[in-house]
Amino acid sequence: MAKLFEDQSDDTQTRPGGKRGRAGRVPSSDDRVVGVAVNANLWRSFDYLWPTSLPGPAVGQRVRVSFGRGNRKVLGFVVDTNRRPGEHALKAVGEVIDAEPQFDDVLWQLGRWISGYYLTPLGMSLAAMIPSAVGRHAAKTEAVAYLQSHHADWPSTLGARQKRVLDELYEARKQGVEPVTVEAIRHASGCSRDSIHRLSRRKLIRVEARPVELPELTDAAGGDPFELNADQQAAMSGLSGKLSAGGFSVTLLHGVTGSGKTEVYVRAIRQVIAAGKQAILMVPEIALATQTLQRLLSRLPRGAGLHSGLTDAQRAFYYQQIRDGGADVVVGPRSAVFAPARSLGLIVVDEEHESSYKQDTAPPYHGRDTAVKRAQLAGVPIVLGSATPSLESMHNVEAGRYDLLSLPNRVRGLPMPRLEIVHLRKELTPGKVELLGATLTRRLAEVLDRGEQAILLMNRRGYASYVFCPSCKWMFECEHCSRPMIFHQATQMCICHYCQETSALPEHCPACSGKLLLFGLGIQRIEGELARKFPQAKVARMDSDTMTTPSQFRKVFEAFGSGELDILLGTQMVGKGLDFPRVSLVGVVSADTSLVIPDFRASERTFQLIVQVAGRAGRAELRGQVVVQTLHADEPAIQFAATHDYKSFAAWELPLRKEARLPPYSRLVRFVVRHEKLERAEAGADALAAALRPHLPPEVVFWGPDPAAIKRIRNKFRFQILLIAPRPGMIQKALAGRMERIVHDIPAEVLADAAPVSLA
Repeated sequence: MAKLFEDQSDDTQTRPGGKRGRAGRVPSSDDRVVGVAVNANLWRSFDYLWPTSLPGPAVGQRVRVSFGRGNRKVLGFVVDTNRRPGEHALKAVGEVIDAEPQFDDVLWQLGRWISGYYLTPLGMSLAAMIPSAVGRHAAKTEAVAYLQSHHADWPSTLGARQKRVLDELYEARKQGVEPVTVEAIRHASGCSRDSIHRLSRRKLIRVEARPVELPELTDAAGGDPFELNADQQAAMSGLSGKLSAGGFSVTLLHGVTGSGKTEVYVRAIRQVIAAGKQAILMVPEIALATQTLQRLLSRLPRGAGLHSGLTDAQRAFYYQQIRDGGADVVVGPRSAVFAPARSLGLIVVDEEHESSYKQDTAPPYHGRDTAVKRAQLAGVPIVLGSATPSLESMHNVEAGRYDLLSLPNRVRGLPMPRLEIVHLRKELTPGKVELLGATLTRRLAEVLDRGEQAILLMNRRGYASYVFCPSCKWMFECEHCSRPMIFHQATQMCICHYCQETSALPEHCPACSGKLLLFGLGIQRIEGELARKFPQAKVARMDSDTMTTPSQFRKVFEAFGSGELDILLGTQMVGKGLDFPRVSLVGVVSADTSLVIPDFRASERTFQLIVQVAGRAGRAELRGQVVVQTLHADEPAIQFAATHDYKSFAAWELPLRKEARLPPYSRLVRFVVRHEKLERAEAGADALAAALRPHLPPEVVFWGPDPAAIKRIRNKFRFQILLIAPRPGMIQKALAGRMERIVHDIPAEVLADAAPVSLA
């Protein structure tokens, strides 16, 4: 739908008596004044005049308004349709985007809950719930980009994001998935359209238009590949009654890897569709969303994907189909929780433990927890599935808030893979840098000789984690962030993984002219080691440097699934839900990568990552084996993972959390104060602490303000305040209605994060 109204005049508007001024005009008794929450880090709403040529406004309508001294156009939402006119001059709404609100009552309540619980202004919370393309005329063409230059011809004066564009297109050409849509390039690089077109004008890339291909939603649904086993039947029986009765309930489906959780999801979704309802299936990654959607399209009618990998036209098409009832099931990552399914009957959150369900920008919502709230508001059942449930979810089971269903065995009686812990210290050769120890190298050779496949996990991007001078101890750090630059061998460039700044590798130490060392373990180093040790093996690398579009994921998935590839090497994304029958070996190159992170969830994440990636082995007739290399073989998380023993791990970890008063036995709220100037950031944190303290109950533990773990990101210094409450919602309730006054005089930017998954 096109925009309904746009003010064609300039920002000066008539004052009473015919005079015009840049502040607008004083409303008369005939004017309609609306309250608008703008998409900005501001807690109050603002008054605007409603266009007299349009029908009366509705709460939730999207508008675009002139805002601030520069009168920039910003997105806003009508939150009040009947403001009392005052005596001050008001601007008029500049553009009305929706004829009627995109939100139904449940989604509107959900948006208000997100704002209150995650301590984010309402306008920012609502803006995250609707794709920007919705409400526009569907585009008939889309822009795609090709690389048109050699690496040696790239100017050294390019900005970091423009270099990132060239890197993305370089990798796409290597993977054979060129061209790449400009939307996907922008998403991966953070580069603006204008910057991309400047690259085109400089003949570094070529941008063309091609017709948009919109998908078709089909009614056909295939049969079942096999009957449910006894465990699956018991789980389905436990769900079926809840689906028939309706009403809100939360069920944790704890099934070991390969136990057939997806088949239970399919049967439950079918039951909901047969009753004339819609279902949402959430998965943790875009790559899994596209793979899962393809697998389900043949099993379920009228399936729609909803994720950032789609073009604007595709996303608008799917959104409309879901809203109007043309789609029965929605598959997508965390943003799929906002799908406008107005006949919702079920929500399923697969791999509910995954930290990627947490949004890292405002609003910092958690997809799983938001899905539970939406199910509660809509009065529908929700299923949370995982082989390694989060300790928060298991604690809710023990407290009686969630129901538990179990799938303790693999389908078809397949055994769990054998897991072997390798003490890496015993396999290291002095003076020789090798990441694949003797045991893992031997197991790989055996698998390749048998014509089988292997998956290797190395949860660290790049080639070397540090560029270091041993003579004077100089380290190559990002100019904008207090983090080391990571050397990437494929592009021979150093990259900051926080702001994407890129730089050439210095020839010598700039401090003492000494020789630089590339220190630390990265996935690209393993790729080189595989090439040396197994030159005949066909290897694909899967990480966020090589996989930036769904088409790249799809190409690798198809090649690995068809047997064209022997080894799939990747970061943590290779441990999430992949199902390849010829994989008989999984190798965890370094189990310590996640273990040494200074975070109270480090042990839990290490256990989950090992168990999940181990579950990719032996999912068919081939017996699976797993080799875990570690320098901390006695760590309980690794020992419990070796036997796939979730129950014992939870029994060990939960008492430690309880003693330390950490989640799930408490609730965290984190405030980050940031500014380009160190003294302003520090002063802002002190002022915020003073403003918060009077409003908090005495039971709330107050930590800080302290420098954040990463003190500087993107040229902004960061200080943090951590609040720990014994009960859910205690802090939010204490601060409700007070945030605008609390942050009003803070001389720096304030960001809040309820239930943070990381304290970096």
